[in-house]
Amino acid sequence: MWDAGGGDRPNAGIGVDDGRITFERPAGARAFDMTGRTILPGLCDMHVHSFGGTFDGEMMIAAGVTTARDAGSWLSGVLRHRDEAEAGGRLGPRLFVTGPYLVGGGALTDQEIQAGGPEGAAGVVETLADAGVDGIKVHRGIDAATLHRVVESAHERGIWVAAHLDGVTAVEAARAGVDTIEHASGLPDAQMATGPGDDAIIETLIAAGTALVPTLAVAENSFLILEKAHGDAPEFAAIPWLYRRLWIRGQIDNARAARLTGAEIDRRKRQFERLLDFTHRFHRAGGRILAGSDAPAFLVPPGGGLHRELELLVAAGLSPHAALTAATADAARALGQKTLGTLSPGARADLIVVEGSPFDVGGISAVRRTVMVVKDGRILRDRLH
Repeated sequence: MWDAGGGDRPNAGIGVDDGRITFERPAGARAFDMTGRTILPGLCDMHVHSFGGTFDGEMMIAAGVTTARDAGSWLSGVLRHRDEAEAGGRLGPRLFVTGPYLVGGGALTDQEIQAGGPEGAAGVVETLADAGVDGIKVHRGIDAATLHRVVESAHERGIWVAAHLDGVTAVEAARAGVDTIEHASGLPDAQMATGPGDDAIIETLIAAGTALVPTLAVAENSFLILEKAHGDAPEFAAIPWLYRRLWIRGQIDNARAARLTGAEIDRRKRQFERLLDFTHRFHRAGGRILAGSDAPAFLVPPGGGLHRELELLVAAGLSPHAALTAATADAARALGQKTLGTLSPGARADLIVVEGSPFDVGGISAVRRTVMVVKDGRILRDRLH
């Protein structure tokens, strides 16, 4: 068994009783032989968006994702999904949600809401907080003054702020107090390459306690999307045909795939390589990385996208231990949850079982061989019987 606190160790006889983890065998408990397998905490995807059906939640559960942070979706729909999943009436991960993004200009879809500048931002945050969101997401067109007001108002309500930056730098956002920076945004291309300015940026983010959600999987798909669209990934088969058709068409447009000339593919590959490099250096300096896939953007599949994110974090230089920590204990910490992301006694019984070990030959890809998924003590997937 493995969790971030105890590391890789022999299974001491972990049990589940009344939705909580215990090391004392409950009376009448059903027993499982896990020889040759590894028990891990349930995984957390720190950047997803609601697909609109029920199958995305089912795909995440099948992949061992028992918790997810929805970083921008239609408010009433995502709140309903969260509540239904929590009550056990919907098969899907435990959700922490932001509702729509705050944007600097006019809202173009129901996935966005106008921030209203520094003067209106506090009121928008109050409205979303009163509706029951767990955090706030800022996106396009947000200036520094508005960002400061958003962070101040959100933290007064005890909720976190995730930032997808364009007009504000990562350093300015960290100084404003944002909790997470999505996609490593706010880092100019020139500074994402190895250079003298990187250390100062990294030091500022670490000193501010700002975590980085690099979403490497979607960055990789930015130049592979046409290949993915014509592939036969097994995850795609789980998506109903009409949704799949609309998804592929919409995400090809979203990724501006029509512009994917050879030169553009090379440019996106270089950006991806720089992102891998920055992720490595940020982690090596002591920065906190969180695992998020950005599914279903750019044809990153729900569930399987987090598996790919973990593989890419290892490719960026994180150890399997560090990559799994980014999807378990550190993710739970960022969400303010003390009983998730761990196999400690008394923790919520979210756990998965994988064939083999993420620390043996084949490494982190063992998470793709998930054979059992337990959420709140309920077995939701069982491929052992």
